[in-house]
Amino acid sequence: MRDDFESALREHAPGFHGAVRQNVPLKPFTHLRIGGPADWLVEPYDASDVQSIVRVCRELDQRLLVLGGGSNVLVSDEGVDAVVMRLDRMHQLVREDSRITAGAGATLPGLLRSTRELGLAGLEVLTGVPAEVGGAVAMNAGTHEGSTFDHLVKLEVVDSSGELKLLEKEDFNPTYRNGGLGDQIVVSATFDLKNDSPQAIYARFEQSLKRRNATQPVTERSVGCVFKNPDGDSAGRLIERAGCKTKSRGAVSVSGKHANYFVHDGAGNSEDFLALAQDVRERVQKEFGVELEFEVKRWGRGDAWA
Repeated sequence: MRDDFESALREHAPGFHGAVRQNVPLKPFTHLRIGGPADWLVEPYDASDVQSIVRVCRELDQRLLVLGGGSNVLVSDEGVDAVVMRLDRMHQLVREDSRITAGAGATLPGLLRSTRELGLAGLEVLTGVPAEVGGAVAMNAGTHEGSTFDHLVKLEVVDSSGELKLLEKEDFNPTYRNGGLGDQIVVSATFDLKNDSPQAIYARFEQSLKRRNATQPVTERSVGCVFKNPDGDSAGRLIERAGCKTKSRGAVSVSGKHANYFVHDGAGNSEDFLALAQDVRERVQKEFGVELEFEVKRWGRGDAWA
């Protein structure tokens, strides 16, 4: 497959600026620090590179997955039979009045620092979310205080045919923890913010961070919330009420701070994680008749993984 993919990419896009590597471990690129290798890892430099990757994968009928900050992904121990694209090289920030456009690979913490220094307010609600901009948009990441789409006004995306498209606010259709983009890949996102003093923004930032540190295991390895909140309820509340708080499988355990977080001590694997998730789901189903739906993305080989 090496000759098929790399040769096709170089032939289709002789000006490709990014990196192409084979059989690359994904564990270092995920917050959970679990998982095997990707058949291919590609790192585009710009939107044109993204278009080329999408088109070649389509021509070869090769599965393509996009890896952002790795904060919401569980990778199989056997790895991923796919081309995995990381967008971390696309991290530019451009300001125009009260608007700021961020490349998909810009980190949310870095974006928040920049907007604070510029005196642009609104993104403080995303304090503590360890994602890149593209991933945050794709899953409409957020906190109890707000979500990524709250201040979004424009998106640049590459669709499944490799075409570059501009989406305006009226084109957005986000839902809870889902940006509604389907298989479109975010290249950049434009936020419309409000002018405020850096001091006032920093104070709100500190308050949000303090609340998050008090209620979530932010210093431990996790994938954030494992399950989506059911309508009108909290997955964490149901898991705790079902007696699953601190329950463990191998080196993965339900957090004692927040029951919808699973934390990893560094010596576990994806089987530990999935076995614990299944235990929790069965317990909640038995106690409350509620079937918890995964929020974490699961990557693996073949049809066994989503």
